[in-house]
Amino acid sequence: MTMRNRIFSVDNPKSAKAQQFRWLNAIHYMAPHRLAGVGNMCPKASEGCKALCLGEHSGHAAIIAAGKRTNSVRQSRREKARRFMRSRDEYMRDVVRAVELLVQRARRENTPLCVRMNGSTDIGWHGVGVQRQGKQFRNLFEAFPETQFVDYTKVAMRFARQLPANYHLTFSRSETNETECLELLGAGHNVAVVFTGVKPATWHGYRVIDGDQHDLRQLDPKGVVIGLSPKGRRAKRDKSGFVVR
Repeated sequence: MTMRNRIFSVDNPKSAKAQQFRWLNAIHYMAPHRLAGVGNMCPKASEGCKALCLGEHSGHAAIIAAGKRTNSVRQSRREKARRFMRSRDEYMRDVVRAVELLVQRARRENTPLCVRMNGSTDIGWHGVGVQRQGKQFRNLFEAFPETQFVDYTKVAMRFARQLPANYHLTFSRSETNETECLELLGAGHNVAVVFTGVKPATWHGYRVIDGDQHDLRQLDPKGVVIGLSPKGRRAKRDKSGFVVR
């Protein structure tokens, strides 16, 4: 698989943290919301979310050389988003092959595999069909029942349906959806909240756990707040309300 077709990141800081817990963690990044010019990849993104997006403003994506407007990381994510929207069957064949290679690696290393498809997007992957070994499947979760998948989402309706057994969703708070956060917490789901400074022990009466230790959200207890620290310079200076102060 060439660098052009490199689908997953397994060597960034988030993925590396999982190794301490003896998991192989792979994250799939594409250009967020409308930045690739092929539609909205994050249908419920708030203005604060778009302004601080980790897919553009943290890690290597945030490093822009003097006199430049973009970099190779951002360009790669845009290209993947365009391929997904314009040549979906071909792109998903690459995704399936990439997951198969990760499954093989996990077996060699005798470690479980966790895949996050929405590293910087909010796509409903349960509705994206794939083919594997000559068979058609409704989604990746069905095609790889032995693999754990996780995601964050701001689409509350995704919790109204029964999720596949190998797919764990965490709702993500923004400055505009706090009512939905409290409703989902009350129903026993988890909500990720970005806090500045020291994370509180509770938020609206719900226990806060440290979500910065790893990205393996399937290991979290139910009905808790996943406390995250702001990532990137923009997030640390946020005044929109996206980051809770």
